[in-house]
Amino acid sequence: MARWKAGIASVGLCLSTLLVPVTPVQAEPDKPAPEPAVTQECGADLKEHAATLAAAGKSGTATCVRKQARKAGAARTGVGIAADICGGSPTLTRTAACVIEDGLLLIFTVPNGVVIGSIQFTVSSLTTLDYSSLSWSQSWHYQANSVAGPAIPAVLDTFVYAEPECLANCTVSSSGLVGGSALPGRVHSATTYFTSPLSGYRWDAHGGVRYWFANSAWVNPTTNPSITTPAVHRCDDALTGYPKGCVYDSVRPVHDVLSYRYPSYARHLQLAINHFKMTDLLTRTQNESLIDNNYKTACPPGHPKPTAPGVWSCDEYPYKSTYNGAYSQPYGRNIFIFNWNTGYEFNCGASWLPVRSAGDSGGYSVCMIPLAENTLGGSDLGAFYYKSRVLDGDQFQVRVI
Repeated sequence: MARWKAGIASVGLCLSTLLVPVTPVQAEPDKPAPEPAVTQECGADLKEHAATLAAAGKSGTATCVRKQARKAGAARTGVGIAADICGGSPTLTRTAACVIEDGLLLIFTVPNGVVIGSIQFTVSSLTTLDYSSLSWSQSWHYQANSVAGPAIPAVLDTFVYAEPECLANCTVSSSGLVGGSALPGRVHSATTYFTSPLSGYRWDAHGGVRYWFANSAWVNPTTNPSITTPAVHRCDDALTGYPKGCVYDSVRPVHDVLSYRYPSYARHLQLAINHFKMTDLLTRTQNESLIDNNYKTACPPGHPKPTAPGVWSCDEYPYKSTYNGAYSQPYGRNIFIFNWNTGYEFNCGASWLPVRSAGDSGGYSVCMIPLAENTLGGSDLGAFYYKSRVLDGDQFQVRVI
């Protein structure tokens, strides 16, 4: 309420306020949707806007929608499902985006521009992509948090409508529509399923939900539409042998290497990144010739094997499947660490490479580790590339946990 009162105070008017408990309901539209306006504008100066309408020969009541996208981590306004779908804060991951918009519908008189009522509302939208499909869903929710003003049709007979809209390289597979009272006491929800046609190696896709308000008592019976939409996402057919899929490529993916799952493999990467300051930000390559050169540089044919019993395998970092691999580096290193106080020793056993000083950072490192761990680590990296749709030229982070 403090926020609404501050907004009303700015136009010099104090209104009585009606708060109604919110009861979430999902239903089909209960009123046919009138088309939204195409020319109605809403400026910062309501008196100027009212004067413009009056000059066009109109009088009565008009509307102005003011909305603001909520920033990540911002405090929640309102209550209920519309805010909770995003956990109270907008988010963007590799495969999901949640958008929250807080808005205020002002109802004012024409020609003098005096505010006589308002509806404070929250709109949220959760879009979920599929790394193994060209289809995605967008759930959209509207909730009025409070209404203020006299009990007149220009306030109480206000409706909200919403429908999906394809913005780039998509079609609507199926959708629920929204149409009903814009007042508190009801949450309007609809889920749309989009799909993107195959359009080459990689391409952008974009869908959204447009919504608007309507009331036959207003001089312009509908408002301009607003579009709730996440960031543009990328679809591709660039992973040979895998299904097509989509991700938000503006989000850098993180490859977690689990110490408990493969201790020797994780220890090698941890030393390379933390101790010898090799980069944890890598760029993937799908160039098979470069991948082969990276591996042959790090683990040359006929490289010596450790004499200790067991099955060993040559592990290199940065990964051979990146542009940061051994072929592009000025030198390589065999990691050898010995602590005289504790007697702890770690020897990667890459005897064909020198043991460089700790201050000589960068380059690439090689470690002989158990074959089972190397195989498992490589399998997990391949799954990460697929599930995050990491393509040639995409950057990703390596994190040992």
